[in-house]
Amino acid sequence: MRIAVIGLGAVGSAALRYVASRGHQAVGFEQFERGHTRGSSHGESRIIRYAYPDPFYTHLMSLAYPLWDQLEEAAQQTLFVRRGMFFFGKSENPELREIEDSLTQNQVPYERWSANQAQERFPAMRFQPGEQVIYHQEGGYLRATACVLENLRLAEAAGAVIREHTSVLSLKSQAGGVLIRLEEGEEWFDRVLVSAGAWLPSLLPFVNLPLSVTRQTVFYLSIANQARLFEADALPVWIDADTYWYGFPADGVVPGVKLARHQRGKPISDLSQPARPLDESDWQPAIAYASQRFPDLSDELTEGYTCLYTNAPNDDFLMDRAPELPHVHLVSACSGHGFKFSVLMGQLAAQETIGEPVGLDLSRFRLGTQR
Repeated sequence: MRIAVIGLGAVGSAALRYVASRGHQAVGFEQFERGHTRGSSHGESRIIRYAYPDPFYTHLMSLAYPLWDQLEEAAQQTLFVRRGMFFFGKSENPELREIEDSLTQNQVPYERWSANQAQERFPAMRFQPGEQVIYHQEGGYLRATACVLENLRLAEAAGAVIREHTSVLSLKSQAGGVLIRLEEGEEWFDRVLVSAGAWLPSLLPFVNLPLSVTRQTVFYLSIANQARLFEADALPVWIDADTYWYGFPADGVVPGVKLARHQRGKPISDLSQPARPLDESDWQPAIAYASQRFPDLSDELTEGYTCLYTNAPNDDFLMDRAPELPHVHLVSACSGHGFKFSVLMGQLAAQETIGEPVGLDLSRFRLGTQR
């Protein structure tokens, strides 16, 4: 079959690679350049973890981890930095108990530490009395842009064609397939998978997708003292369950230490405009948080950038057929926590698009559950 994948970020690149590997005539459309910085999939790092308060997502990670291993082996470069990860927060925080229950249910080994034990293990951070830490060794971070680029390189090696700087204007059913309208003309495909992230609603306006797009910010702060304590073998990735600040060790690529906050930023209504540049109101909260937790970080910003969250109402992902277009499928790893699942979500969406069984109950990702 002739299969189009529209949008080549984390999920779309994985889907294109899978479709091509199955011997189909795969064509990927990207309105910007591959690895661009306008969406949700760029940057040096994304957290990967089994630790989730929802057992379903912990189970999905048990399916995603082998796929990341396969990608890394095929790429012949380090894409997954395994250095452990931990959640921490007040001992009464219910999410910590839910995470423990989820890890136990999915038979993922973990450890629970007191604030004093965590302080001894990770002297770069400062923990408060009464806090607890849930640590699991299999966490770490993915080299985000490199993952996308390697998926695309391997897709091309398997026969896929990638069309960069090519905007899809509309889709319509025709002759048992789908007609894609481009600025330069029209092309027919047997099946189409739309994985365009924040641009999904504009590509499928008749679906009335329940998605909102927000501007998110990421910061790197300079290390003032004891740089050794911030290296990847001394400090894992971490998430503060009380505030949803999260961060990484020094990655050896960008100077400083990366911090961000998992909360919905300001809504974006016009995706055709470049993101508003960072200003002091963006980075001061990060500096204030770091001053409490990391006494050896300075208030100097070494780098900062923006990205997008494409948010579903319940923070689940989307994967379904497009209503009124029976040969069009859509997928979105939504709400700011999807990169770690992207290699799996891309494969599952590709399987549904080409008619392969997925062997997994994905009913909670259907459009009817998101209203």
